[in-house]
Amino acid sequence: MAPKFFGREIEVTVSGEVKVPVSFRIDQRQYEIAEIIAAWPDHEFGRAPLRRKRWWQRHHRNYYRVKATSDEVFEIYHDRGTRLEQARKGKWYLHRQV
Repeated sequence: MAPKFFGREIEVTVSGEVKVPVSFRIDQRQYEIAEIIAAWPDHEFGRAPLRRKRWWQRHHRNYYRVKATSDEVFEIYHDRGTRLEQARKGKWYLHRQV
């Protein structure tokens, strides 16, 4: 099965001291996370031209590859923004279904 890309904002419920995702909702469907398969940070510049890259322009994202209780596998991420004050207001996105 080829990956299905979404790139849509989702509602996520987090739990624990480290605040990992435990469930998410897209449209009217709720997904419970059975397992976090992998997690990794992303601190890249995106598509900015090489000569215009500055440290304050980096995005800060935490990606998670998760397996739902329905046995579907998704990649979701928490976009923490580019500034410290944005981190608390960060948004969650469903990147793709694997």
